[in-house]
Amino acid sequence: MEHQKTDLHQLELRYSHIRISNVKRIRKLAASIFSHGQLEPLLTISEGKRFILMDGYQRYRALRQIGRDTADIIHAEITEEDSLLQLLTQRGERQWEAIEEAGIIQELHHRFNYSFSEIGKKTGRDKSYVKRRLDLLESLPEEILKRVLAGTVSTWAANRVLVPLARANAEDATQLASHLDKSPLSTRQLKTFYDHYQKSNRKVRRRMIDSPDLFIKTKASASDKESPEEEWLRDARVVCGILGRLQDKTDLVFYPNQEKKLRRKLLGEAARTRRLTLSLYKRIKEQLQHD
Repeated sequence: MEHQKTDLHQLELRYSHIRISNVKRIRKLAASIFSHGQLEPLLTISEGKRFILMDGYQRYRALRQIGRDTADIIHAEITEEDSLLQLLTQRGERQWEAIEEAGIIQELHHRFNYSFSEIGKKTGRDKSYVKRRLDLLESLPEEILKRVLAGTVSTWAANRVLVPLARANAEDATQLASHLDKSPLSTRQLKTFYDHYQKSNRKVRRRMIDSPDLFIKTKASASDKESPEEEWLRDARVVCGILGRLQDKTDLVFYPNQEKKLRRKLLGEAARTRRLTLSLYKRIKEQLQHD
């Protein structure tokens, strides 16, 4: 491989459509390159007088972000399809996302006529893995795929929720992806949403898709609400705590030569407490006898 420097405008971004744009990572790379220079070269192959950028799209965007016109590159003297196969096996600047792997597989399968078996054999994967990856990509509506590649919808959301949802109802999947673009949900919230969606009728599903945030808010409120048993136990503990304090203060409250009017009031409340306690115990006993 040959190291050299080239103008950024000479690079052909042929595979930008299958690389996810991570805004935070690009910003971090830009700050690093600005402070320390470009530490890792971009990987390219040649086609005529132009260089095809194979790996290093995040670094390329970072260089553009800080106004650089040139980049350090490694020029590989191999074919385009061999470079794609190497990307799948050796990895590049970071771990590939499932959608990105699927994009490379799609290029190999459709543009270079590789069979699933050939791709699997050359990359150390089995045929079913290769096919599942491609199915993941090709089952996504175009609008959803754009959002995944733009980094506004996670690959987890695409793989676990939007892909199966799109197979059942592409319109709902697209609308949900549009919502996630503007108002992201956490992984747990999205899983709760989709689990409930699958069990619901058409009318409920429509309301959920129209307002995912309202569903999550309602679900959270419902989960925060105590069950009747939990509420009873909480109240019982409060009562026990109060009774304990009353017992501790008895010696201070009842004393010789106490004013009779005050003592009658105190004894009246004590008797009422006793009656309520006995009544509660009796009611519990009756309920258990019916069980």
